[in-house]
Amino acid sequence: MKRTITVVGVGSVTAPPDIATVNVGVQVQAANAQDALRRANELTTAVLDAVRGLGVTDNDLRTNGPHLWPNDRGYQCGNDITVVVRDVSTTGSVIDVAAGAGGPGFTMSGVSFGVAEPVALHTAARQAAMANAHAVASELASAAGAAVGEVITIVEGAASGAPRPMMMAEMRTAKAPTPVAAGEQTVTVDVAVTYRLVDPS
Repeated sequence: MKRTITVVGVGSVTAPPDIATVNVGVQVQAANAQDALRRANELTTAVLDAVRGLGVTDNDLRTNGPHLWPNDRGYQCGNDITVVVRDVSTTGSVIDVAAGAGGPGFTMSGVSFGVAEPVALHTAARQAAMANAHAVASELASAAGAAVGEVITIVEGAASGAPRPMMMAEMRTAKAPTPVAAGEQTVTVDVAVTYRLVDPS
């Protein structure tokens, strides 16, 4: 019977995020539906124009609305805006200008960070995982009086991208922009590798 060994290797690669996704919006209250919709549209346009002024392109702007519904005071209308920021260092400024344009009707549901081109990170994580698998297999094989031979099978587990943002999104009126710390983006890959065991040379 041919001898084999199966091990799991894990590889992780960490990089600073190079994009931020800012989720903002507007909410207004009015006595009738027409006024609520008009005011929400005006504020939405103002927010979009404000972030465009910081260099955000139309390709990186998306609205999800407007939403209009009645309540006991008349009508409420809102719109959600997703802003992709390609220069992470300007994230705080984007939040500030959006908040200024939205005024009292401004809303914000958070910031997330990521990597625009994650393929290179996944490749590096796979290579690290394979190197880890070989090291583990070699250690176990040596303890058993054998050596690692050819690879028989490789099964890749689910790769995960785990952002570790340390975000501070306190709205401030001072000249300094809203403090936002991007943290790091970690991609982890695990592989199950089966090697043939051979006699030590």
